[in-house]
Parts: sequence; C-alpha cells; structure tokens
Amino acid sequence: RKSKPCQLAYFLLSGISIIYYVLGPRGTFHCLANVIIVWLIKRIFGPSNTTVVLTATSTMVYLVIGYILNTTVEVYDVMWTTPHSIHTMKLIGLIFDYKDGNTDPKDLTEDQKRHAVQDFSLFELLAFNFTYTGGLTGPQMSFVRFRAFCEGRIKYDTDSRGRPDSVREAFLRCFHGCFFLAAYLVGGLAFNRETLLHPTFNDENVLYRIYYTCGFGMLALTKYIGCWTVMEGGCMLLGLSYDPNHKENKWGAMRSINIRKLYLGYTNKDFIDNFNLTTKYWFIRYLFKRTREWGKWTSMVYTYLFIILWHGVLPGYWMAFFFEIPVIAAEKQLIGFLKHMIGTYDQWSTPARRCCDVFNRVVRVMALGYGIQPFILLSWEDTAQVYNGLYWVFHVMVLLWHITYQLLLKHLLPKTTERKESQPARDEKVLQELTNESKVPGIRIVNSSYKSELADMKSKIS
Repeated sequence: RKSKPCQLAYFLLSGISIIYYVLGPRGTFHCLANVIIVWLIKRIFGPSNTTVVLTATSTMVYLVIGYILNTTVEVYDVMWTTPHSIHTMKLIGLIFDYKDGNTDPKDLTEDQKRHAVQDFSLFELLAFNFTYTGGLTGPQMSFVRFRAFCEGRIKYDTDSRGRPDSVREAFLRCFHGCFFLAAYLVGGLAFNRETLLHPTFNDENVLYRIYYTCGFGMLALTKYIGCWTVMEGGCMLLGLSYDPNHKENKWGAMRSINIRKLYLGYTNKDFIDNFNLTTKYWFIRYLFKRTREWGKWTSMVYTYLFIILWHGVLPGYWMAFFFEIPVIAAEKQLIGFLKHMIGTYDQWSTPARRCCDVFNRVVRVMALGYGIQPFILLSWEDTAQVYNGLYWVFHVMVLLWHITYQLLLKHLLPKTTERKESQPARDEKVLQELTNESKVPGIRIVNSSYKSELADMKSKIS
C-alpha cells in the first residue's frame, strides 16, 4: 500500500541488513560490488549482446574466484559466495530481460515477451538484488514480478485489514519449513558426517553401512527443503507469489518444492522434477532455450556445465551431477523395457502394483541417498572412502544395466524397430511408383504442380 520508492527502500535496507548480520562487512561489500559492476556494464554498453556476455562472464568469474579462494573441503561454509550465487542468477537473468525489452517483439518468444524489461534504475536493481525473500537463498524471482509488486499491479485478495489473504497459507508453508529444519537438527544426532567418515565405520555390516549412508544422504536434503519452504512462506505473506492462474495454488507462483510429489513419487525423475523448481526454470529459460540453436545436445551440455560450475568447483559437485545422468537414463530405459515386456502399470494386478510401489520407493531412497554423497562430502577422498565401503554398488549396478540394455535392445526388441520402420518404407515405395510413369500404366502426371506436391509429401514422410 506504500509508494514504490518506499517499498524499494524497505527491500533494499532490510535485505542489506540481513546480509550484513549474517556475513559481516566483507560479505556485504562483495554483494554490493557485484551489483555495481553489472550496473556499469549496462550503462556503458546498453541493451546489447556485449552487455549479456560481459555480465555473465564477470559475475561467474567473480563467483568462481570466490569459490577457489574461500571454499574448504571439510564442510559447506555459508560465506559471501552463498548469496553471490543467488545474485549471479538474478543479474544475468535481468540483463537478458533488459536486452529482450529493447529487441523487436517479432524476434522474441511469448515467454521472453512476458519477462522483457525496457530499462531499470540503480535503485530498482539494488532493491531487487537484495530482496530478503531471495537474498540469501531461493526462490528465484523475475524482475517483472518484483516491479509489478512494488507498483501495486499484483492484485491479490485481501482480508478486512487490507492484508493478503495468504496468512494461513504462508504460516503453513513456514511450518513445513521449520519441521524439515527441526528434522535435520534432530536427525543429525543419529546420522552425521563424523560417524560416516570414522575409520571403524567400514567394519560394520554392509547392509547397515548402506542403510546409514542412504539415511545420511536423505537427511541432508531436508536442510535445503526447509530453507526454501520458509522463504516461500515469506513470499506468500508479502503477496509476491500471487498468481490466480496457477494450476495448484494461487499463492504458488514462487514455489521451489512440491513436497507431496517429492516424497510420494515413484522415480528419481519425479524427485528431480519437483525439487528446486524456480532455479530449474531459470536454467531452462535463460540457458537451455536460448542456446537451442546450437543443437539440442550442445545446449544440454552447456547448461549442465554451467549448473555444476555455479554450484562450486570441488570434485563432489561434478561427481554428483555426472552420476545423475546415467541413473536417470537407466531408469527411463528400465521403465520402457518393462512396459514392452509386461505391459503398462495399469495393466498389472493389484498385488503386483503394490509390490512394485514398495520396491520403487525403496530403490529411489537408496539411489538418492547414495548419489548425493559427493554433493555433501565435497572432497574426492571422503567420497571415495564412503563409496569404497559400499563397493561402489550403485555405480556397478548402473553400469551393468547399460551394458545389459544394449544386449536386450539387439536381441529382444528388434520387432518394435521393424514395425516403426515398415510403414514409412511402404509409403516411400508407393510414392516412388506414383512418380514413375513407366511403372504405373494408365496414370499420367501431366501437371508439374502434382509432382511438386508429391515431392513435398515424400520429404515429410522421410
């Protein structure tokens, strides 16, 4: 209900105060310096490709240097690189939107048009960057949404006092976050890093080692889920996350976690699809889609490398993300193979479905808890110590599956391939006969337009 300058000042001062309290003057300086560098690039080069390249390069180089100089392998430290990574995404995304706002709309996609920004002031940039609901951690927020909120253009439902009617939703979301954070603290008494890396841990029974390792990994995820859901609650309480067209919840525009689908899903892909949503959408919007013209695989590799480097430079990040690729691929192959051999899930008997559900969830928890170990332990030495104690069991299983699948593909699934190829082959033969007058007596194609149409049909079928 206040004016735009008052709201911008509030977001700027409150955000900087929180960062100063958590990180001190050194961390605050780095965060401010990052914004000033981007502002100067914008002022000098304007809405151009040069601005985009220099912004992405300067912010990422700044972040990577911070990682190299400050990151330790003992445990993840909350330092100035933590908010800097969030600000890096905000600033790069805003400069992309700024360039789009000064580009011919005919050359933009609908999504780019919705987020395009023609210009912005330094005051707006600072307030947007330091907004306390996304200053230290996610969720990610577009500048268009932030500006619309400060200008009073997000019209949400209110209570009798003029406040957003999201109080119940917001506190419920914050409660969820606090529950997960409490679970992380309490669970840490039973599952902790010290026990996992103790020299005598590998003397335990192998089944216990698998149980403990996977439990430690799943517990570590609750820390991230708790932080993000608390921040989502703050966005709801402010009214920032209001979207009347959202398919699940009108206050869910900035949702990072879908808790129900996250824990009740059946596959690892279900978990990934419902985890850290706003960050994932950012990578898709500003990296993957904008580099599709380079080729699908090139775009995927570029995006994936950016994601890993954005997280950090330690070996653990690279090990975790590169293990994710063959796991998801193996999971997809296995599902497709089972559908081919024994039918779809709905065609199974009820007991078979129940057994499959239990088996899927157990395997998924084990795979996630096992695969996230490098992301938590960070160093090669600690990760190798844990995996050596488990005999690299999931790595071996995934490798054996990929080898086995290639054999299955050659010997058990050839008929499917033949059926897919047979119909186009028949269509190709018919077109060849129609365009060859000597082979089809009585048919004379005298109009060249018919030949061109047949050629078009032929190209489409091929």
